[in-house]
Amino acid sequence: MKSKIILTAFIVIIFLLGIMLGVYVIPKNKTFNEQNKTINTVYKDIKILGVDQDGKGVSAIMNVEVKPGSGLVLVNINNLLADYLTQLSARNAAKAASNFTKINLSSFDIVYSIKTSVGIIEGPSAGAAMAAATIAALSNRTVNGSVFITGSIESNGSIGSVGGINEKAQAAKDSKALLFLIPEARYNVGYEVVKKCKNIKDINYCELTYLPKKFELSELLNLDIIQVKNIDEAVKYILI
Repeated sequence: MKSKIILTAFIVIIFLLGIMLGVYVIPKNKTFNEQNKTINTVYKDIKILGVDQDGKGVSAIMNVEVKPGSGLVLVNINNLLADYLTQLSARNAAKAASNFTKINLSSFDIVYSIKTSVGIIEGPSAGAAMAAATIAALSNRTVNGSVFITGSIESNGSIGSVGGINEKAQAAKDSKALLFLIPEARYNVGYEVVKKCKNIKDINYCELTYLPKKFELSELLNLDIIQVKNIDEAVKYILI
């Protein structure tokens, strides 16, 4: 009888150890609340760049709000729902941030809010900034206000080219930026005229060719400019 009691106790102990080991070994999905146990909603601001209807580079503030919800991703500009391209860019940004932080966002809503003049923000150009701000909110990091970024974003985190780089760089400079992050691509800051002449039968023929200037935007504006190809590279500069 005593041996049966000992055997039963031994089996129970082994069973409990198995459960404990299973709980320890099986990985849990990381959630936003596990990272921020006492915070239900997080807000982060980031500066974004655009080009207005007159072709001038301008800056604005975008706010990202991450809160408990059902997986919604929304963008409003001046309290109006943004266009399709901007909404798509926001969804890509949220997915890229989720992949970067390894945080499942299915139980949270993300709302991007921009207050600015009409015509400043074009579809995908704020995508990289959206992703960076979302990562800041999810990981409780600080956005460096002296670093600006422009570029589209894909769900895998890659940053794509956008228009108006020259104008946006000037806007970044005017807004006291110390560093401007741009997509990895080839850029020029204007054109220079190359004149070639030759003499044919005592007549001087000249041809004018317009070639991209060879110097960099950073030299023209006296502003540090770094090209980044994905959000992993960008976060190293823009988040503290």
